[in-house]
Amino acid sequence: MDAKYGREGEHWLNLGNIPELAEKGRHVVKVDGKQIALFQTEEGLFAINNRCPHEGYPLSEGTLNDGCTLACNWHGWSFNLKSGKAVQGRDPVNTYPIDHRDGDIWIDLTPPPPEEVAARAFVELDEALAEHDYERIARSLSRLEKAGVAFEEAARRVVRWSLPRFERGFGHAHAGLSDWIDLAGEDDELRLVAFLEALGHFSWDALFSLGLEPGGAVSPWDAAGFIADVEAMNSSAALAKVRGAFAAGLRFANIKPAYLDFIFSHYGGFGHQAIYALKLERLVDQLGPDIEETISLQLATYLCLSAREDLIPEFRSFSDYLKVEKGNVPVPGAEAFSGQSVRKTMATTAASLAHAEELFDSLLAANALNMLHFDLARQDVVEQPIAQNVGWLDFTHAITFAEAARSHALEEPKYWQSALIQMACFVGRNAKFVTPKDWAEWQVSDVSAFLAKEKARLFDMDAGEYIYGVHRLKMICAVEALLPVVSDKTRTLVLAALNRYLNSPMRYRHSARAAFQARQTVLREG
Repeated sequence: MDAKYGREGEHWLNLGNIPELAEKGRHVVKVDGKQIALFQTEEGLFAINNRCPHEGYPLSEGTLNDGCTLACNWHGWSFNLKSGKAVQGRDPVNTYPIDHRDGDIWIDLTPPPPEEVAARAFVELDEALAEHDYERIARSLSRLEKAGVAFEEAARRVVRWSLPRFERGFGHAHAGLSDWIDLAGEDDELRLVAFLEALGHFSWDALFSLGLEPGGAVSPWDAAGFIADVEAMNSSAALAKVRGAFAAGLRFANIKPAYLDFIFSHYGGFGHQAIYALKLERLVDQLGPDIEETISLQLATYLCLSAREDLIPEFRSFSDYLKVEKGNVPVPGAEAFSGQSVRKTMATTAASLAHAEELFDSLLAANALNMLHFDLARQDVVEQPIAQNVGWLDFTHAITFAEAARSHALEEPKYWQSALIQMACFVGRNAKFVTPKDWAEWQVSDVSAFLAKEKARLFDMDAGEYIYGVHRLKMICAVEALLPVVSDKTRTLVLAALNRYLNSPMRYRHSARAAFQARQTVLREG
């Protein structure tokens, strides 16, 4: 069909006389690869995109419930033919102005301006996030992309959206977003998958959070006061100081020492504190300063609420080892740490603290050995106390923490002592869940091919809930970052450990165990 211009500023096309439309009340025309469904009803003549915005089935096969409402027969979504608005379902369908002129049918296919498409897509994204509608998040991102909006802009919006919705602040969704962006690089296909999975994770976590009151008090930044507030778990006071810092023109780099001083004064949060501080900085690099205050507030919230494991009996001597003189004993091999208790591992580590980077290498290897010796049957035990519950994530945290802690310690060497003692805690806490075994089958011969394969699998994985997928992502990224800076022996062990983790059975749900332990807990309540 030849396009003819009609009204000023509009692109009208003469479709000619269409007798089938008068006979059947509906007809499909194809223009420039686009299918347009025409409907002649008691309410008038209508034109809509023939593809249902849900899953793309032809709306021309739908059912007219009245003169102006069309239902898709595949899944029941229905639309107002005048406005395109979804009556049942979610996304609207595109509509087009249409006219009868001198016996012919004319249609205006002028596309809406990109800013209008983007505005509608952002509304759809907000709605999809609130419901964790994964497929709709994907469609919203695709529509934003079509309108020329970078995925990073959507991510900035979602990070800001999460501030009043994440009661625990910074979390795995943030850390995963950073790694997904890095991993996808400039590949358009991978970027859509990466941002979909990352923003879906934000949506999922928000469903299980009580949320927070927006805004809050502002007080002058005071590093010592901030640390005292976090120690006291006084989140309102700590957050007021963070807001004060940004109100005074400071950036995270200015207040970061206070965060890290607190983080490395404890063994807490199962290593996440150091990891999240590293990912925060990376997110600012990736998404810009617009989100910096938001995620700084969220990290402060997390620090106030995260576990203080160094205050429980097993790790209580941690603070003592932060004060000991750095021993100059030659660094033992990874095998020397195997099977040692937490206290024995910390003592062995303290004796060699003068050799920080060599000791890091040995402790990293020891944690990799633990992963290679993890007794997988422990995942399946039902009748046991909660303290004995263990799974792969108990082991992977040791590696991802090591990568983050090393980065912080290289920038500020005073953190080495705490970083190494914390690595020792990981070695010791997992020792009781391992059984020495041959691990030759997990050795990686072609490193590049192995990493390429495992990274590709991330973009089409089925790893259960987001928490499991994001740990696979974080482990691969952490290991890849560590490989160039460790010894050959440690590199071999870390790669084998990663290989075993990624390709071994993992329990995602423990219904029998959860039921047993719940009943035992309730019986003890009296």
